[in-house]
Amino acid sequence: MDRRIQKSKTAIYQAFISLLNQKAYDKMTVQEIIDLANVGRSTFYAHFDTKEALLEELCQELFQHTFIERQEDKDLFGLTAHIFSHFRKNQDRIATLLLSKNSYFLSRLKEQLSYYLFPLVREQLSPKKADLPLPFLEHYVTSTFIETASWWLQQRQPIDEKEITRYYLTLMA
Repeated sequence: MDRRIQKSKTAIYQAFISLLNQKAYDKMTVQEIIDLANVGRSTFYAHFDTKEALLEELCQELFQHTFIERQEDKDLFGLTAHIFSHFRKNQDRIATLLLSKNSYFLSRLKEQLSYYLFPLVREQLSPKKADLPLPFLEHYVTSTFIETASWWLQQRQPIDEKEITRYYLTLMA
């Protein structure tokens, strides 16, 4: 990708995340994003049709490495630790999106967790829970992961990825 394009996109992403730290997504305008990013309106629209498209691309970028590139991994502990590790590396974006309670982001994250993480949890940790309705169990696993990640990213005393993975999987067993 051309460096100017990358520089513009990075500025727009950073402005978007910065604004999410200050106000609710639905209260944010494209004008505020472009003002803070110091790019022109035509530059924004050359990359994104709407602020929703910006959010979608940001989610896609965050989830690409976290889930899609790891889809062959069948090791529950390794996959879960990888997700936490990726969340730590992208803490500014992930924490902001999690803590803003952005419904689109949370919905997309739940979809990814349901598709990649839940089958491994169900297969490897949940045989004792076979009598529970599958939709309930899936909701519990994904929601608990999201709440665990939110709590973890807010801790003043850092907990390493393997330790938080152990905590989470212990509760799932």
